[in-house]
Amino acid sequence: MDSSAVVKLYVEEDGTSPVRAILARRSGWLFASEFVALEVLTAIRVALQKESAAVYATALAQFRLDFPGLYNLVDVDAHTLRLACDLMTRHRTTGARSMDFLHLATAMRPQSTRPARDVTMVTSDHDLKNLSQHSGLRTFDPSREPLAALPRAQR
Repeated sequence: MDSSAVVKLYVEEDGTSPVRAILARRSGWLFASEFVALEVLTAIRVALQKESAAVYATALAQFRLDFPGLYNLVDVDAHTLRLACDLMTRHRTTGARSMDFLHLATAMRPQSTRPARDVTMVTSDHDLKNLSQHSGLRTFDPSREPLAALPRAQR
């Protein structure tokens, strides 16, 4: 899961219900980069900047309570950083940003133990979704797709 999906748990927006359902169904099978926290905190700040301080504080407190327990955090080691850099140079014409490449490289790490087709990138970021598909990962956009479109978990 990337930050565009995770933030839906703390900010009500299109895709919030499917993300909550994913968490309920896939507990223990969700992975995220250890850097997703910074992006989620930033997204909460931006999304709730016009809300009251209490609403913002509640969202932050809930995120801090949940994180990292909801996800299997994948550490970003030197191999993952090299892979992200390699992906960026191979896909130089995409609109994807540095964190998109880092999230993709993180999602590709389980390939050593599972085929890429068993990994689904959950994202509402159009560029990351396209990049993930081009790299052989399945994708699910909770903002635009019905929950039934989520690929079944492979065990």
